[in-house]
Amino acid sequence: MTALAPGRRAALFWALVRYGLVGVVNAATYYAIYLVVLGHVGYLVAHVIGLGAAMVVSFFLNCRVTFRVRPSWRRFLLYPASQAVNVAATTVGVVVLVGVGVDERLAPLAAAVLAVPVSFLAARLVLAHHRTTTATGPIPVVGVAEPDPYPSTGPLATVDPAAAAVIEDDPATLQLIAVRR
Repeated sequence: MTALAPGRRAALFWALVRYGLVGVVNAATYYAIYLVVLGHVGYLVAHVIGLGAAMVVSFFLNCRVTFRVRPSWRRFLLYPASQAVNVAATTVGVVVLVGVGVDERLAPLAAAVLAVPVSFLAARLVLAHHRTTTATGPIPVVGVAEPDPYPSTGPLATVDPAAAAVIEDDPATLQLIAVRR
């Protein structure tokens, strides 16, 4: 595994900070909806409705704010898998923390904080990770900060512009892939 470049590390750090802020908004969304709905239905139904609404809000905020990708149906349908990782991590965390003597009332809060990096990586995998493949295997992805329309050296020198496809139009990066023939 290679070390991340300092700029890449900083970008990952700020994405993690944005993820945490989205998490705060997500918790507030859940709790507000839970309280509103609780007046009309039982607590368990209110909990499920609050979780569902908060997950939808979280999906859109994480796409736009945290990872800066376009929401898509594919990402939307895969997003609950990242949330399942969060539920599993916090559940294991609560059990372990209570097992080592942390108060049962504080263990869920500590487990939620400790689970942030794991749930961030799961959400990043679902929302921001691009893996493009063909029948013959993966297509190499080349990131270029400022694309040179006529590269003469480097990895893009061999890419025919007619045989390239833009797979992400993020303003910060233009990623090109070589199309296999």
